Amino acid sequence: MQIDSFQQRIRLGRLYDIYGPLLTAKQQSCMELYFCDDLSLAEIAAELDVSRQAVHDLIHRVEQLLERYEAKMKLLEREEKQERLHSEARRLLDEYTQTEDKELLNRLKNLLTDFETEGR
Repeated sequence: MQIDSFQQRIRLGRLYDIYGPLLTAKQQSCMELYFCDDLSLAEIAAELDVSRQAVHDLIHRVEQLLERYEAKMKLLEREEKQERLHSEARRLLDEYTQTEDKELLNRLKNLLTDFETEGR
């Protein structure tokens, strides 16, 4: 359960990196304090002069908003796919340089084509 929570926090941080500029100044400020400064809800509440519950609700609403942005635009999904394609291409290239297997070279070429078309 704790791993899922950690992975969800990382995902939320990545979504914030991508879609953060679409948030209001107050939402951005709260998220910066939460993610970048790693403040507790009580510390953020004191900083923003609101209740701890208001901070909790704001973070929850922003999380839902970021997920909606991702559901529509899929920028994080695209970024993760490009990272996987890049990693696989690097692995195939390393393997090819050791074996000079022509089939590996063709797979690498196809992967790079996929990578290029995905970027458009």
